[in-house]
Amino acid sequence: MSKARVHYFDNARFLLIVLVVFGHLLRSYIHDNHFLQALYMFIYSFHMPAFVLISGYFAKGIHKSGYLMKVTKKLLLPYIIFQSFYAFYYYYIDDVSTLDLNPFDPQWAMWFLLSLFTWQLMLFIIKDVRPWLMITIAFIVGIAVGYFPFINNLLSLSRTFVFFPLFLIGFYAQPEQFKYIRNKKFVPISVLMLALVFAFYMVTNFNFEWLFGSKPYETLEHKQADIYSGAKRAFIYCIILISTISFLNIVPNRKLPLTYIGSRTMFIYLLHGLFIGLFRVNHWDDYFKDGVASIIIFSVLVTIFLVYTLSMNATKKIAAPVVELKKPS
Repeated sequence: MSKARVHYFDNARFLLIVLVVFGHLLRSYIHDNHFLQALYMFIYSFHMPAFVLISGYFAKGIHKSGYLMKVTKKLLLPYIIFQSFYAFYYYYIDDVSTLDLNPFDPQWAMWFLLSLFTWQLMLFIIKDVRPWLMITIAFIVGIAVGYFPFINNLLSLSRTFVFFPLFLIGFYAQPEQFKYIRNKKFVPISVLMLALVFAFYMVTNFNFEWLFGSKPYETLEHKQADIYSGAKRAFIYCIILISTISFLNIVPNRKLPLTYIGSRTMFIYLLHGLFIGLFRVNHWDDYFKDGVASIIIFSVLVTIFLVYTLSMNATKKIAAPVVELKKPS
């Protein structure tokens, strides 16, 4: 008998995938409005870090027989399939001159599958190291890799190293530790922390790509990296940790009407790029630039449509053979 799903984690995944889709829609507008840029950076402070941390929490099956084969089927094969699919898709809709089938340069959001697979492999090497020692080393490495220009989007190496500490925190976390994170008496503090993070972005103006973890320092700084570059990433880590833990604290524990969507986030994550690609290539964003309110309302409505449609049973039935590599039950 399979273990019962925990509503809390499905709620977290549901809220996070909503923010993923909303953030990708919002990207088209952030260069023209500081509020929207701050909102975009606020979302990117925790939505993927929280996904990474939760993924690490559910990677404890590494000790089980056949685990490597399971994650290969679950992550690497879908990566290869959708990496190729989106290469053809972008070639067709964008009318580009060359077809980019390079499996070592992840298309758009495919980096997460490749990094997640790599993190699982890395666990086989470090799983027996003392948790706090390994987490400390991972943070140091995450800061250090920015000084090496060749560690970039190739094989998603930069993101793999930068976000690995979050994966490890999740991996080493035990249910009793998550009880503190889920304790609702801390919600007022969490809301305050999230408000302060957003306020910080409103009163500052720096390159939002620092939050992606995908580029070396010299690219982010547009100059030779120095000691302050590493300090900036360390500061970004602090923001990520504060906002991620705060977000996870406010996630509801009980079952909600849309909790089930949390079990179908992979379908939404892999398929919503079909619309985002058309949205950006055809410049549909130009029709909704009258003001912040219209942009947010439009983005919210499209997000609701995409999340609901791509989580439907019909979508799951059609896409399961390529997303899960199995026939839907």
